Amino acid sequence: MAKMGRPLKEKTNLSHDVKVRLSDETFALLCAYCERAGKEKASVIREAIQKYLEAENETAE
Repeated sequence: MAKMGRPLKEKTNLSHDVKVRLSDETFALLCAYCERAGKEKASVIREAIQKYLEAENETAE
């Protein structure tokens, strides 16, 4: 059976789904940033996690 659902915009292997709860303030800041940057919330969250983990890795070295 073929995979159902909305196809990804870019060719990536995004096979893990993570759910987070945000405060109203954090969600409003995220939405405002996405509006200004013209990006989707999911991509901004992925980028933020990646940058955070890279910075943490640099401080651990």
